[in-house]
Amino acid sequence: FLHFTTTMADALLDDLDDLSDFQEEEEEEDEQRQEATTNSVYDDEADGNDDGGGNAKTTGDNDSSLDGSDDAAASNSQPPSRPRLLDDPSLQRHLSLIQSDQDSKPSADGPATTNNTNATDRDQDRQQNNLILQSNRHLLSLTHEIQRTHLHLRKLYHPKFPELEELLTEPFQYRQAIGILQNEMDVTLVNDRLNDVLTSNQIITISVAGSTTSGRPLTAAELSRVNDACLYLDRLQRTQTALRSFVQSKMERWAPSTCALVGPAIASLLLSATGGLAELAKIPACNLQLLGKTKWTSASRAGLATQTRVQHAGYLMECELVTGVPSFLRMKALKAVAGKLALAVRADYVNWESG
Repeated sequence: FLHFTTTMADALLDDLDDLSDFQEEEEEEDEQRQEATTNSVYDDEADGNDDGGGNAKTTGDNDSSLDGSDDAAASNSQPPSRPRLLDDPSLQRHLSLIQSDQDSKPSADGPATTNNTNATDRDQDRQQNNLILQSNRHLLSLTHEIQRTHLHLRKLYHPKFPELEELLTEPFQYRQAIGILQNEMDVTLVNDRLNDVLTSNQIITISVAGSTTSGRPLTAAELSRVNDACLYLDRLQRTQTALRSFVQSKMERWAPSTCALVGPAIASLLLSATGGLAELAKIPACNLQLLGKTKWTSASRAGLATQTRVQHAGYLMECELVTGVPSFLRMKALKAVAGKLALAVRADYVNWESG
């Protein structure tokens, strides 16, 4: 048995030696091929230098001049301003149509004929449906514009308080905090004003982060750009509120089953998040409960306990059918409401398509 073991060990060592010899031969062949390739490249470069030395010099001069012009242009030019959604003519026209629709009142004239009344009602229904569809599309565009403006505002205010963007992830809450903090480096001096827009846990976390922040005071030009972005975000919020109010006022006639289940306010929020009734009808029940979900990070929790936060819920968590049950049953109620909502939305969409 000992002789057999020794023989097996010797055979194994012989195999390893053969393998190492084979690897050394492959490495030598690779080195020879690499040297041959390198020599051919050097020969080509030498031929090119002999044939077109003057051209190479001219090209180098042109490259240096181009680089100089690019540097000058980069130093003198400002970054191009991004087109703003509120300046879109189609959105302005739509807001004017909504205002005129809200200002108009039904005429109190004498009774009209049945045919004329039916034709007028059909035209009005068609116009209302078009307005609601356009409102939902603009609401979806406004949601994306708010997100882009929020990112732009974070970039502008990052030199002053880089930790704040992780502590406050909601766009309008972040904007309100910036409006109060401005260029103040000592956060404790504005704690009383922050109580109007933030919770006590958030204020404590922001105060601690502000005492150890790596930021610096903004210059006058930087602070002016921050305030301009804040004002634009306020305009976006007002426009979004006006469109949602209009959609909410028409929801009970347009989607009665959905409004009966979750209410006109929640229904308008769901439509604005998806872009319309057709888009909302395509979403399964498991995803309906996540629409409008707030993004949480480890910093934005601000010391809140997990029992006070709902991580996997959106607009439907504010529904009366969900808030009216005990806290330990709310997730089950949320899933049940989301399942019934999927059926109600599809029923409303089919009825609306059929006229």
